[in-house]
Amino acid sequence: MRSYLIASILLVAAAAGQGCATQGQATRAAEQAAMESEDDEACRQEGAPGTPAFDACRKELAEARARAQQAAIQEQKRRDFDRALGAGTDGQSNY
Repeated sequence: MRSYLIASILLVAAAAGQGCATQGQATRAAEQAAMESEDDEACRQEGAPGTPAFDACRKELAEARARAQQAAIQEQKRRDFDRALGAGTDGQSNY
């Protein structure tokens, strides 16, 4: 009986975790679609979709977004490193 209860709990937890993962994927897909729509709108001023000017604009926006994401990742790594260095010191010097 106990193993049945444990198996049931694990099954419910796994199903809940799967639901969260699916929801996260849907959210990321929606965010991606929104960004692409915004990029299309911004680049239509440069030319019609498929033209070299439009394609260059889209490429530039994608590269700028990638640079911003890399900068955010590097900043988070820096903060994590600083937090790890300061762990346990309470910001006070023993000198």
